[in-house]
Amino acid sequence: MSLVKHMGPRTLGGHHRWETIYEEKNWKVQHHKMEYFMMAEKPYRLLDPHDHLLASADTEEELKNYLDHLLKH
Repeated sequence: MSLVKHMGPRTLGGHHRWETIYEEKNWKVQHHKMEYFMMAEKPYRLLDPHDHLLASADTEEELKNYLDHLLKH
């Protein structure tokens, strides 16, 4: 599994470098836009409703599964 958990640093929401590809209950899974890809550690990230970074991963599915886990608990 390539999921990396983060301590929740605040982000600016990523409107210029990140595209929201999935949203549930104001949680966002975002994908790094290609022209900026080399600047990102992982191409996908999970933001909480307050734009805090909670996880990054190599695949969208990993983050969706992690989000499902978070929302159930």
